[in-house]
Amino acid sequence: MITFQNVTKRYKNDNYALKNISLEIHSGEFVFIVGASGAGKSTLMKLLYCEEKPTCGIISIGGLNIANIANNKIPNLRRCMGIVFQDYKLLQNQTVFDNVAYVIRTQGISSKEINDRVNGALKIVGLHDKIYAKPSELSGGEQQRVGIARALVNGPPLLIADEPTGNLDPKNSMEIMQILDEINKRGITVIVSTHDQAIVDYFRKRVITLDNGEIIKDRQAGTYE
Repeated sequence: MITFQNVTKRYKNDNYALKNISLEIHSGEFVFIVGASGAGKSTLMKLLYCEEKPTCGIISIGGLNIANIANNKIPNLRRCMGIVFQDYKLLQNQTVFDNVAYVIRTQGISSKEINDRVNGALKIVGLHDKIYAKPSELSGGEQQRVGIARALVNGPPLLIADEPTGNLDPKNSMEIMQILDEINKRGITVIVSTHDQAIVDYFRKRVITLDNGEIIKDRQAGTYE
């Protein structure tokens, strides 16, 4: 499903975020991307959803090379994936329902289908009873659940979560990861960047370890190490 072929990301002053990365992630996998701060985790994730573009190399998703995708095609690409951020990125003046519905209201679908999709996504993350709440009325863990519901509402085959538990305590972090694990069991490919060793060691998924922009380990049922 996802392939990186000799991907390098170089910034100004020859500052390399990624160096000649090659990897494959298959449909239905759950993959942790780990490493110290500055190892290249966030850059790799941003390349997947085209927030950044590589200096060289090929990145393909579903057979489409996105390395040099035109900017006007990026919105359509992102509709095929769900993205979860560390800082939630919720609209503070909107309800939970409206935050989740936001990404599909421009797609010309009926109000009934929007309602069905939003309610379905909120049930998956266990927040159906908070549908009319504002983000300020929610805990950090609940806000991240809204972010996950928003990522799911389009029914994407791929979910990308960049440090999704970075602002949460251990209890909420575990709950969020259990939700992502359940989502993966529905057949959705899940890629999570994290520095949370306890989470990685508990779930024993595939673990790709980055160091100074290079892959130094890639293990099935791995640990953080």
